[in-house]
Amino acid sequence: MLIYLLKRCNLLITTLFLLSLLSFSLGHLFPGDPVINFTGQQSLTYEEYAQLRSELSLDDSYFMQYVVYLERVFSGDFGLSFTTQSEVIRDFVRIFPASAELSIYALVVTMLVGLPLGLWAGVKRNSLVDKIIFSASAIANSIPIFWLGLLFILVFSLNLAWLPISGRLNLLYDIPYVSGILLIDIAVSDFDNKWPIYQDAIRHLILPTITLATLPTTLLIGMMRANVINVMDSQYIKAARTKGLSLYQIVRRHVLRNALIPIIPQFGLLFNTLMTSTMITEIIFSWPGIGHWLLEAIYQRDYPVIQTSLLLVSSFMIVINVLADIIHTLVNPLVRKEING
Repeated sequence: MLIYLLKRCNLLITTLFLLSLLSFSLGHLFPGDPVINFTGQQSLTYEEYAQLRSELSLDDSYFMQYVVYLERVFSGDFGLSFTTQSEVIRDFVRIFPASAELSIYALVVTMLVGLPLGLWAGVKRNSLVDKIIFSASAIANSIPIFWLGLLFILVFSLNLAWLPISGRLNLLYDIPYVSGILLIDIAVSDFDNKWPIYQDAIRHLILPTITLATLPTTLLIGMMRANVINVMDSQYIKAARTKGLSLYQIVRRHVLRNALIPIIPQFGLLFNTLMTSTMITEIIFSWPGIGHWLLEAIYQRDYPVIQTSLLLVSSFMIVINVLADIIHTLVNPLVRKEING
């Protein structure tokens, strides 16, 4: 088991190393001077330029430049944004909670909808219920997320006027920034009557959350359905039936738990899908998160922001995938037995 964990950690370190190499290379591959690309400082005197070039070791070998780049990364120095001239890491920390908040809500919706429907479809396989759930899941999975988001806006915002089109909150409410998670910031604010603010915030959350949760939910339904069918065909389920256990008892005691375990390593796939969809959803609904921030950086050719977003977001996704793999090994005795020979 220890050897397996060391292999996972080695894979994580190797992947992060290759990712850091790619991020470092972008500083030289982007158009313009590497000093400006790495630091984001544009209005420099000759003395300041020479000093920064010396600090970045740009006159030395690429290996020394990479070592200096890693030192800057570990110290949290990602340079300045071209557009705002503020520290990129500060902008990232300020914006990331908005993306995390939307992703968490979408993940909760995915679990609450995907797991029960997948379980129901697997238990009732080849029945009318299974065919309806499977067909609806296949149709929803085939709809592009950007088209789905625009369809929701057209129906629920423009035609029915039930929900707002974009943003996180009505401009009439000025909520002080504390944690970056809107519902928490509302709770700790000094407003006396917070219920209308909560209502407005939730109304702004509904369409982005449903749009973002659609694709992961369809994937989770398919995974859960397949796992339930495999478990239902196993010998110990047949033995439980011969003992006279009802379908409810079989599902509660045996099927649900054993069908959930194989989904744990697939959580990385769901998370990657969620993160990718988050960036598209933020653009559609003008949600002020990482995706919206990155798109603006691409339009404005803000190279330090692009470089930092690539490194931090990709590292986060890689760490989540490795952790999901390790957790699956720890909770699944069959996998541990296979690893231990």
